Amino acid sequence: MRKHLAIVGMITLTACVTGPAVVTPVALLAPREGDPVADALVALNALCSAEAQGLGEAKPDLKLAGGMGTGGFKVDTTNAEAQQWFNYGLALSHAFYHQDAKAAMKRAVELDPSCSMCAWGYAWALGPTLNYGIKDDERKVALAEAQRAKTLAKPGDTKALRLAEAMVARYAEPPPAAPATAGAKAGEAGVVAEGADTEPAFADALAKIAEDFPAEVELSVLAAHSLMMAASEEKPADLKRALVVLEKVLKDHPDDTGAIHYYIHATEFDGRAEDALSYAKRLGGLAPMASHLVHMPAHTFFRAGLYQDAAVVNAKAIAVDTAWVAGGGDPRPPMLAGFKMPMYYSHNFAFGLAGAMMSGDGELALRYAEHVKTVYPDTGDKQRFDPTPRTYVALARYAPDLMLALPLSSRTDNEFGVYRAYGRGEALLQKGDAAGARTELGKLRKISGKDKDPEGGVALAVLEGRLAMAEGNTRAATKAFKKGAELQEKEFGDWMDPPTWWYPVRRSLAAANLKAGDFAKAEGEAVASLKSWKHDALALWVLGKAQIGQGKLAEGEASLAEARKLWRGDFSSITVEAI
Repeated sequence: MRKHLAIVGMITLTACVTGPAVVTPVALLAPREGDPVADALVALNALCSAEAQGLGEAKPDLKLAGGMGTGGFKVDTTNAEAQQWFNYGLALSHAFYHQDAKAAMKRAVELDPSCSMCAWGYAWALGPTLNYGIKDDERKVALAEAQRAKTLAKPGDTKALRLAEAMVARYAEPPPAAPATAGAKAGEAGVVAEGADTEPAFADALAKIAEDFPAEVELSVLAAHSLMMAASEEKPADLKRALVVLEKVLKDHPDDTGAIHYYIHATEFDGRAEDALSYAKRLGGLAPMASHLVHMPAHTFFRAGLYQDAAVVNAKAIAVDTAWVAGGGDPRPPMLAGFKMPMYYSHNFAFGLAGAMMSGDGELALRYAEHVKTVYPDTGDKQRFDPTPRTYVALARYAPDLMLALPLSSRTDNEFGVYRAYGRGEALLQKGDAAGARTELGKLRKISGKDKDPEGGVALAVLEGRLAMAEGNTRAATKAFKKGAELQEKEFGDWMDPPTWWYPVRRSLAAANLKAGDFAKAEGEAVASLKSWKHDALALWVLGKAQIGQGKLAEGEASLAEARKLWRGDFSSITVEAI
């Protein structure tokens, strides 16, 4: 039986099994009946499975695969295989397998060069997405395919003609070059911004076509995606329009995986993520071999306060990721020498680790930290996002000796320095070495002051507060945590997934007020923290103690009961200093 884990202290890491005992991704995704221990073991085994598969040899192999979700509609071809590849290309597009979607649509075009909508589908797959822009050379290819789709449109096929005309207009004029987007390396030239100048008009055209052909549900899903692309702070109405379209689709087609995917994003953007919860809980089962769709519920789960669920689904997504590439998917060079890492691997990893840290599952958090050694070697690609520094928090909290024994990394970028000093400071405080922690605080102050990085500023404030709490100086702790909370909320808000900093610093401010005996302030800060970080067990612990301190016994006991239910560690080991 897997024991429940303490908030701090050494934890023995569960080792991976090797050989035939490694569980396959399909088995990993079997439904669970809310057994928290079983779910955590599934997550642990998923990471082991990923390591076994990710190190094998594989060559890109374009093939039709099941379990990728829904997509497609009848197009102007009599070639059944071309129709299959068109449908598959749209399913892959909705599942954010961008490169595979391009390859699938290109295959459809090759099978039937006279198919107007196959050319249109290829142009669609080449286009920008919610996460990635489009390079100008790709725009030119997409424009050529869109123009070919228009030329190939059959007489009387107004739907194909209108879709082609809209796509031609989308790509006809090159939008202004933009700084590198989330999908490009820093400094990469010729990247066109997401939602560029032509996108709103394209979204409007696609939405109108979808209205005129209501039987083609896929057109509504595509229109919703484009409306979300066009939406911005200056044009929020397009997001509302997308939500209306998606809710209409899901009312009649609740298993449409593309619609669910975009609905999760749209509700998240609209500040009502929990509205997608019923769909999020089902999405992984509807598309069990589409890693990004297995992962997507985490966006809803995290904002709904289901942190352990977010940790588990991301471990599953990581296993599916490696199975996909091991089977020949994702026709791109490997991101790191020796380990085949698909496009969203780092995102899944960071999200899963964040969920485990928030739920208090120390064993799973440490398993993520162990996994990083395989996936992100110190000699790996320095140009790509590397979540290794975030694992230092897990080591500091749950394996301080391991954190203190870490050798210096060859990485010299600021994030590694910030998290190393912060992690060592946390670890030393756990071992009762306040003097050592103060030394690390000095290092952190020097590093974070180099470029005024907000993440470094938050780390500095938190470590200052932790040290002050350990020394019994609640006034200094309150001041430091207040500074950290305000900086976190100002600079990071709640739009990053997962959050840039690993926990809500405002709950530490609540804890400092609790230790100072200011129960009313502690309650107020805990409530404020819980507004954005819902169902946070440690904030609920502070809230319960603060309520009891004010004589609100029933409320306090209820808050503590909820905290006890949610916390995956040893509830009796929670201390106010570690919150």
